[in-house]
Amino acid sequence: MQLTMGKRELELGGKYLGRLRESNDLLEYPADLRERMEEEGYLLIRGLHRRTSVEAVRDRMLAALDANGQIDRSAPVPLAVAAPGGRGAFLGGSKELTRSEEFLHVVEGPEVMSWFARFLRADVLTFDYKWLRVVAPGEFTGAHYDVVYMGRGTHNLFT
Repeated sequence: MQLTMGKRELELGGKYLGRLRESNDLLEYPADLRERMEEEGYLLIRGLHRRTSVEAVRDRMLAALDANGQIDRSAPVPLAVAAPGGRGAFLGGSKELTRSEEFLHVVEGPEVMSWFARFLRADVLTFDYKWLRVVAPGEFTGAHYDVVYMGRGTHNLFT
């Protein structure tokens, strides 16, 4: 199957693009999760957050995008159809959404923070500044290295 990534066509299952490997089977084994992270460079964990919490953030995000003219109003807003010519949005930093109780509960609430504390066997913390990007259809953020912006002297960082 061919997929478009940015302006390139890539074969799913080919040299550069494959399916992500789930790690839920290792949730009770932090050492195995750390080993998988070392091997794969990522962990795919489904169901870490409560669905209702994620939906509450999604509703706020869609409202912000709609207020900015980014949602096609000929379709129901919950379908999140991008407006023609939609350019996406940056909702990070001190924007209302990234300071909302709903958003902060998902990105720094007990589910994620306690998971990371167990995974890393250490106290964990998060940045006050949150990077939240909405990317328009057919666009992408481009390959980038988060540690440049977030590392601040350490590579002991997970995004």
